[in-house]
Amino acid sequence: MTVQTALPAVMPALPAIPPGADARVLGIVCGIALSGFLGWSILRSVGSLPPDARASLSTVLSFLGLLALAKLALMPLFPGLGIDVGSYQAWASRICDVGPGHVYQPGYFLDYPPAYLYALWAAAGFARSLGLQGAAFRIAIESPAIVADLAVALMAYVLAIRLERRAWALAAMLVVALNPALLYDTVVWGQSDSVPTLLIMLSAVFALDSKFELAWGNAGLAALVKPQALFYIPVLALWTVIKAGPRGALRAGLGAVVVAAVVIAPFQCNQPWGWIFSLYGSTAAYYHETSVNAFNFLALIGGLRMPDSTSVLGVSYFAIGMALLGGLYGFIAWMLTRRATPEVFFCAVWLALFGSFMVGPRMHERYVYPALVLVAPLASGRDWRLSAVFRAILAALTVTFLFNLIYTKHILEAGIFLGAHDTWAMAACVINSIAMVGALWCAATIINPQMTPQPAYAVRRWTALDRFVSAIREPAPPIVEVKREMPRWSVIDSVTLGGLLAAAAATRFWRIGLPAEIVFDEVHFVGQAHRYLHAEPFLDPHPPLAKLFIAGSIAIFGDHAWAWRVPNALMGLAMVALTYMLARRMFASRLAGALAAACIVCDGMFIVDSRIAVLDIVYLSFAAWSYLLLFRFVQSPNPKARRLILIGLGVTLGLCLGAKLLIPEVTFVLVSGFLVFSLLRFNSPTGATFDWRLIGEPFVRRQIVGSLAISGGIAAMVYLGVFIPHFWLGWWGGIGDLVHYYGQIVWYEKSVANATHPYAAPWWSWPLMLRPIAYWQNFPGGSGPVATIWGGGNPALWWGAFTAMTIVAIQTLERPDLTRCFLVVSYLAYLLMWVPIGRTLFLYHYMPSVYIGFLALAAVLDDCWKGRAQPFEHLALLITLAPVLLLGLGVLGGMLALTALFTGYVVLIARQEHGVTWAGRWVCATFVTVAFAMFVYYLPVWTGFPIARAGYYARMWLQGPGLKNWI
Repeated sequence: MTVQTALPAVMPALPAIPPGADARVLGIVCGIALSGFLGWSILRSVGSLPPDARASLSTVLSFLGLLALAKLALMPLFPGLGIDVGSYQAWASRICDVGPGHVYQPGYFLDYPPAYLYALWAAAGFARSLGLQGAAFRIAIESPAIVADLAVALMAYVLAIRLERRAWALAAMLVVALNPALLYDTVVWGQSDSVPTLLIMLSAVFALDSKFELAWGNAGLAALVKPQALFYIPVLALWTVIKAGPRGALRAGLGAVVVAAVVIAPFQCNQPWGWIFSLYGSTAAYYHETSVNAFNFLALIGGLRMPDSTSVLGVSYFAIGMALLGGLYGFIAWMLTRRATPEVFFCAVWLALFGSFMVGPRMHERYVYPALVLVAPLASGRDWRLSAVFRAILAALTVTFLFNLIYTKHILEAGIFLGAHDTWAMAACVINSIAMVGALWCAATIINPQMTPQPAYAVRRWTALDRFVSAIREPAPPIVEVKREMPRWSVIDSVTLGGLLAAAAATRFWRIGLPAEIVFDEVHFVGQAHRYLHAEPFLDPHPPLAKLFIAGSIAIFGDHAWAWRVPNALMGLAMVALTYMLARRMFASRLAGALAAACIVCDGMFIVDSRIAVLDIVYLSFAAWSYLLLFRFVQSPNPKARRLILIGLGVTLGLCLGAKLLIPEVTFVLVSGFLVFSLLRFNSPTGATFDWRLIGEPFVRRQIVGSLAISGGIAAMVYLGVFIPHFWLGWWGGIGDLVHYYGQIVWYEKSVANATHPYAAPWWSWPLMLRPIAYWQNFPGGSGPVATIWGGGNPALWWGAFTAMTIVAIQTLERPDLTRCFLVVSYLAYLLMWVPIGRTLFLYHYMPSVYIGFLALAAVLDDCWKGRAQPFEHLALLITLAPVLLLGLGVLGGMLALTALFTGYVVLIARQEHGVTWAGRWVCATFVTVAFAMFVYYLPVWTGFPIARAGYYARMWLQGPGLKNWI
């Protein structure tokens, strides 16, 4: 429902009720019969499972029951979309008041078919019997959809087993039960799309079992709940004819007729014959638009909410949509007649529901719900290519459907309409259209009986969800550090690192003295450096190391702007070298080292923080140095070398702690924790296997205590040594002053707890880079060039880092080793540490996490280049580039670029030999090219170089008056 549908639904004045039977008794009898039919269908479908699969049903049902209770408990927090929820409540109250015989009455708006009214009637009757009102009454009215949610997830489990995907069944259930888009639809929006989806799934189960009467009965009931279930009927009809013959199909169709008669009978009183067909026709005619806020292909070519009578080349968009629908069902008919197997049938059902949403006219945003549910059981199989593409489609639809719901709910509540070619909407349309191309490829591939078996090197990573469930009862798998051959340092390394350092020096030192005035937080830190030079005591919550660097530079070179910034430029240069050596060591790859270091060279936040006198690049450089020493310790077999490494590690950790408050403490804990973790291992033929039981060995305990004593003790001494100037200048007289300093820090943090700032950004918005910081601006009057120092990152790298971390997290669930565990734990620790902190936060607080993300991105791109990445990883990286290209090139240019990228990818991956390797190299090269283009494009606003005003505004993608309302 939309704004237009809601106003009649909540009209205070109702038409007079004409005389005639209200059919309450008949309605109650029919409602009981339908409830029994639905319950029996669910029990029958579950009962068809093999005995060993039914054994785990108690666990599945317990989980789903607890989840349903959790959803109901959350309902008071989410009032839903008032338009839709208010209509449901009004209809439920009306059927209780006047009975089913008088619900459909001229002058009263009710555009739903009658089947769902039974659920609303039962919910309202139950709520009234308990005297529920207000929010409690609303929750009761929404409860049928929540219960259907539970059953939909159960059916996903059943269908995965019926499709011979038993290892994936629990994962499919969890993907549906915990899917954020599906949760948003029922819990946050308050819609009922789970009900027809459940009935379609039940019908499909019975169709697979050749119980065609039951299949048609559930299909007819689904079509009488919501009209979009009609898109399933042609597929079921063709399948029935193929399997049961024309006579069997006619006999099965009687099942739908009987169910329809039971549903309609109580509402037929006082209505002319054929009124139900008029209801469907009037509802379809009411929304005569290309797309009713659905982000689909027709919206992409014709615009959102445009009249579908609009013509292009003399053909209306309605005709285009219907022609595409005809072609879709023709393709589905070809599929089923070519290879009529259960897997092909279910894929055809999914394709019909997804394709009708994508190409059909007059689609609403929520009509993709069944397609998102039904793709979950398909997302695993013996063909690894199909599994990868199905999973990529599942992920893409989850993101776009969730965004479609959030965006549409936002504009409906605001009482506005999206532009016909809204940029964000068109981006989602492009992603969905790419997913549709993938769906057609899957459908064309699945009919081929000679599908490609799973290669030995490919890992079915999504079965980690099954492992997560079984981990409750079974021990966790051992964490194995795979032994990789470390490349020896060579001329290639020296040349590569030299080139990276030269590029870094050019971006860090060029025009470093401009602007000549104070920039952003330099007002604090340069001022404090002056106080050190003038022996004037002051309070600052951050330890003094970075300010001492600034003071030393001023003492050596004089009080110039470039002198303030030289230490940070040097630290930024060191960060590039450290990152190259760190990634090279972590992943045993020169390419990974070069890619990770290039991310630092080409990222705006690291450039900006290396060019102005702030703290972040200092502690980050020492943190990177600590990571490098940690992995040198892990990979070194020599006890003497390890002791020397521990000494260096203590020094770098102490310097990191001495550079900034709070974040380095997380670094210290992470490095110390993984130091202990690395000692709990023993050598095996495949590498180093970690075993927590080793902590019981006295020798291991001595190693752990000794290592922590060396590194921690030296770190403490270095940290205290950073404060020597405070004693030297006479500000402090003993250790008691240090304790007093910590007390002052606590007081200071409390005093700024409620501070605000126009560039403040919540922690969850950082990975998307929604609120960059303007460190400095020079906007003279008139229309001349402008200059700015813009504290934002490289969009391709930041968004790619988030995608890469997601990929690495999935890899870690399946193949945990120390490197992957370190990346995932570190990223989350640096990000989630800010959740309980209520004070003002800025985008630069994300730099420790995004640095880890750059390491993960380098690893994933390295895997792509070397043919180790799976297709779903390729697609994830290419989809990440979609917003970059659409925002950078505009909708048309971005669409053309994306089409070229995906076309090239499909051509390469289709190669019989080395397809994955060449496709992976295409993805890696494409991503690197786009990231470098973004570096060149944004470099002027990172360095304060004057540019035209139009150029400045063209680069400001994620800012505007409405952005603050979103974050």
